[in-house]
Amino acid sequence: MKAWMLDEPGKPLVLRDEPAPQPRRGAVLIRMEAVPLLSYTRQYVEGKLPYAYPPGPFSPGTNGVGRVVAVGEGVLSCRSGQRVAVHPYWVSDEAVGDPEQILIGLTGISAGSAPMRAEYPHGTLRELAEFPASNVIALDGLDELPSTRLAALGKFSVPFGGLRRGRLAAGETVVVNGATGYFGSAAVLVALALGASKVVAIGRRAAPLAALAQFGEGRVVPYALTGDSASDIAAIREAAHGGANLAFDMVGHATEADATLVALRSLRRNGRLVLMGSMEVPLPVPYQELLLNNWELIGHFMYTGADYRALVALAASGQLALDAVELAAYPFAQLEAAINRAGSVQGLQCALVYADGESGWE
Repeated sequence: MKAWMLDEPGKPLVLRDEPAPQPRRGAVLIRMEAVPLLSYTRQYVEGKLPYAYPPGPFSPGTNGVGRVVAVGEGVLSCRSGQRVAVHPYWVSDEAVGDPEQILIGLTGISAGSAPMRAEYPHGTLRELAEFPASNVIALDGLDELPSTRLAALGKFSVPFGGLRRGRLAAGETVVVNGATGYFGSAAVLVALALGASKVVAIGRRAAPLAALAQFGEGRVVPYALTGDSASDIAAIREAAHGGANLAFDMVGHATEADATLVALRSLRRNGRLVLMGSMEVPLPVPYQELLLNNWELIGHFMYTGADYRALVALAASGQLALDAVELAAYPFAQLEAAINRAGSVQGLQCALVYADGESGWE
């Protein structure tokens, strides 16, 4: 089979012939059809991120869509030919309070995750990918959608997990901070699909924020932050009809906390703030304000398997419009061009590689 291999961070990716694996006990072998790319794939390959890389040589790649080729012993719910999504968030199922965890094909998460990275070093940028059965999600009921379109599920999975953790209920008002980003823009659509009565989309760039207003039939209100915290808070609270029930923070690599604190202070009493971004500075939490307003601060990482299944069900029902994402699709052999494109995606865009019916991985 063909596989994109990274010998070690800082070296170029190489498309090689590799032995076709057989699924181990508890694993599923999938022929990959479409693989979305993270915006920071180039920096990752070049070794510029402080990640715990899998042992090399390995195939990167996190999410993807494909068809089951074979199942290992003990796998009961997958069948050959079934179309599935795979995701990278693998948590040990040992009965301990703090299980080890990794993102397959990307990085370790917990301090003792090295054995897990060694057990499943390869991600989805390969013709045949082996994943634990717990990371394989059936896509039954979505047969009318091409795999390239379904690959956009990976863009929605992270904010979906965070909004579910924040207990977003139908009819509530949500503020999304970082709404022009890769995951933040998806959070706006997820909040609408979950029944939010109003989504106040905030960020620094007015034009991409305005583009989000076309969704939700008037339920999305874009607001470009001015940098004046007091006026920003007042405007957002007004747009949220007196204050939001839930704020969702998805700002990437923030070097100041002002926007996050604005989102927090846009909450009404008993509101919740979910933190899923990657702020690079401390967050000065206003102790007395949290206390007096009964605010709840929730740090959240990724999603659960139940979240991903619920996301697929939402897409299958038509409540989540996957076709809102603008796809930039490249054949697998053109991975380098796709990585370059991934680095420039904005908002509701997604770069991916795919296998076509004729040339496949060649």
